[in-house]
Amino acid sequence: MNKQEIVIWGREVSLDIIYDCYPDEDVLEIQKEALQRILAMPAEIEESRNDVESYILKNNAELVGGVIDNIFNYVKPNALFIPRDKKHKSVAIMCDYKFDPENGIAVVFENEKLKAVGTQDIIL
Repeated sequence: MNKQEIVIWGREVSLDIIYDCYPDEDVLEIQKEALQRILAMPAEIEESRNDVESYILKNNAELVGGVIDNIFNYVKPNALFIPRDKKHKSVAIMCDYKFDPENGIAVVFENEKLKAVGTQDIIL
């Protein structure tokens, strides 16, 4: 498994790179391209912070007191997941989530644009 240094929401983190493929399959070129393109678009990643904060406030506002001072108190990015999708360049930032450790959070990008924020089930 490879690691990638990346700045997410103002903090440099080291994330595992996980390509969705079986051991006997090769990583698709579109998967490699998806990763390279999202890494080249730090503004898109930074802007996703607002959507993640909205997700936290929508689902757990009472537990954070209605204000998020430090997003990393609640969400910890741990991997970049690249699904096996032959039509779209998809990448998800997979995160641990303080209020739902079982399901975590996925911040999903498709063709370098934010598509969704939700439990990791939305991408797996």
